[in-house]
Amino acid sequence: MKDKNKKRIEYIWLDGNTTLPQLRSKTRYINIKNENSIPDWNFDGGSTGQGSLKDSDRQLKCVRTYKDPFSEDGLLALCEVTYYSGKAHESNTRTHLSSLLEELHEESDVWTGFEQEFTFLNPATKTPLGLLLNPEEQGQYYCGVGCLNQIGRYIVEEFEVAAEMAGIPLEGINAEVMPGQWEWQTPPQGPLKSADDLWVSRYILERIAETKPVIVSYDPKPDPNFNGAGCHTNISTKKMRDCFELDEQEELMVHLETDHNKHIAFCGQGVERRMTGECETSDYHTFSWGEGDRGASVRIPQKVANEGKGYIEDRRPCANIDPYKLLYSLISTIKKSKVL
Repeated sequence: MKDKNKKRIEYIWLDGNTTLPQLRSKTRYINIKNENSIPDWNFDGGSTGQGSLKDSDRQLKCVRTYKDPFSEDGLLALCEVTYYSGKAHESNTRTHLSSLLEELHEESDVWTGFEQEFTFLNPATKTPLGLLLNPEEQGQYYCGVGCLNQIGRYIVEEFEVAAEMAGIPLEGINAEVMPGQWEWQTPPQGPLKSADDLWVSRYILERIAETKPVIVSYDPKPDPNFNGAGCHTNISTKKMRDCFELDEQEELMVHLETDHNKHIAFCGQGVERRMTGECETSDYHTFSWGEGDRGASVRIPQKVANEGKGYIEDRRPCANIDPYKLLYSLISTIKKSKVL
């Protein structure tokens, strides 16, 4: 019989996959005073690419908690992976972003938000589920309605409810250009919270998909004839939100162009398949920017250009980014400019 004094904690972490880390989790029932007293826990790093048979013990250190939408009164504990010495494991990309943010002055106040796209795949064929609609063109599916235009809405709406229950804020949800492809947007908030929320959102969606006849794919180009899947990244500093005139925009773009290849390296495996210069993308070989230009590497929203303040949208990141790595790269570059 379950001890009513114990709380169900789902420890979540990222494994040692070097392309895109995979989410792992395991459950523990423990007595805790509050959410800030969740103890470290060990796991077998030899089975997750984070250790070997003779050196397998690794630790999970809770860094943020969420309400568990799958268990009443339970908690989701997002964890960093460390050695028993307390040193961060090499696969722990979160710790690098955390250290970078500690170096910034409080007045810089960086905000980030993501536009996370994903595609439902047929588990039998591993092909996009939207192809069952026999689509000829992709224009009618974007924000479309009806059984001939949409697949998977009931799954996305269940995800929406679960994210709210977990305490993860969503800015919006919409069907995307490719049939069977969807997107959720996160609100502007601190980079670490933004990246943490994205990973836990992915975890929640994967858990929901376990009970449905679908695979959730973050492949950047699941079908060669349709738009790929991105994770457009919005970013701003306090200076940008107060005043972001053309000369400051141009100065920032010089730094982003200089570091373009460094950023592309963190834009997700398969970026070359998605960023071809077609299907609402720029060519990954070349950096470009423009006002309201969805074919550029970085877009200055028209509202920002008109008002002279706001944010930029980096359209290069693919759906399968590690947000910790990407934000570390982008903020390191923005740090060189006048807007930070």
